[in-house]
Amino acid sequence: MANTITRTQTKLLHVLNNLNYSGAEVMLYDAYDFFEEKGFEQHILCNGTALGPYKQVLEEKGYIIHFIPATKSIGFLVDMYQFFRSNKFDVVHIHPEMLYFWKCISTKLANPNLKIVRTYHDVFDKYSSIQKKSREYQRMICNKYFGVTGVSIGESVHKIEKEMLKNDTAIVYNWIDETKFRPPLPEEIVKARAEFGIAPDAFVVLTVGTCNDKKCHNDIFEAVKRVKDQIPNIVFLHRGSGPNAEQEKRYVEELGIAENVKFLGYIEDLPKVFWAADAFIFSSKWEGLGDVIIEAIACKLPVILYSGHGMNDFKPAAEKDTYGYWLNHKTERFDEAILDVYKKKQDGTITDWKEKAFQYFQNKFSRSNSLHKLLNIYLNN
Repeated sequence: MANTITRTQTKLLHVLNNLNYSGAEVMLYDAYDFFEEKGFEQHILCNGTALGPYKQVLEEKGYIIHFIPATKSIGFLVDMYQFFRSNKFDVVHIHPEMLYFWKCISTKLANPNLKIVRTYHDVFDKYSSIQKKSREYQRMICNKYFGVTGVSIGESVHKIEKEMLKNDTAIVYNWIDETKFRPPLPEEIVKARAEFGIAPDAFVVLTVGTCNDKKCHNDIFEAVKRVKDQIPNIVFLHRGSGPNAEQEKRYVEELGIAENVKFLGYIEDLPKVFWAADAFIFSSKWEGLGDVIIEAIACKLPVILYSGHGMNDFKPAAEKDTYGYWLNHKTERFDEAILDVYKKKQDGTITDWKEKAFQYFQNKFSRSNSLHKLLNIYLNN
């Protein structure tokens, strides 16, 4: 049955942690105009320890920002209850795993008629058996008694939720701004390389991501050291920052590959970083999906990935459609894949992989399709 709320009356709240420049926040920025055109009044509730640096960007876009720091206390639940009593939202979309169950309780107690949507952004398969059972029961209660609609961002997340936590979800793929992340013109490639001080004939492998233990950037650094004698013009381009940034820079010095690695730090104009590259390399062993991989293939970049949750969602079913490598992180290293992509650039066959990467993006990750699916979820019981 259709929701009795008309689109012009729909008051939508997204619940997030700290507002950083990351996947969910950027997608919400990109989605704002679409939902504004559909008549939504759009809010964000930050439950992090601080509002975060992306708060101003989202606020300038038009979101109304609220802040209630999350703590494991009765006081937090009371604050949430009072907030939802005072603000009559029609749809609440919860994104973080942290305190999800308790957020649902306080939300529903305050307003039994509102709709709750929960997006699962990561694969939660690292828990102990007790933690898994606890989350299984929490999801069951939220779905059965609170009417929560579950959404997964890709096949890997959907599979883990269903098989491990008995939680059936709809799949709504992550989306990107397709007007920004697009194949570059030849002159845009030249300009991007010149801006970053990269030689026109260099072979450039790129990664985009936070410098932390999960991203395993040392695996790439070590591969660059092993292949640089065979690819003397190799450049590993890294865009990102994080707690391990200084440690990674020191390790690059120790390996003797400082001339082959460029740390860009945080650069807001991200498309030109992809345009400067020949291939995209990603050393996480699991992800929920990986927006940066979507952005890479939208810019026509072949990929070198580990095989695992999230990364496998980008692997074509047919071998003839492949546009990269999916490596077993326990038995394979990046070396041969890097060397092979380099050879493809040398003999011109990399063009075929570039076209197939872009075709995979176009066939699967339509921004319009994802936003319309989400709209239907918001407006229907």
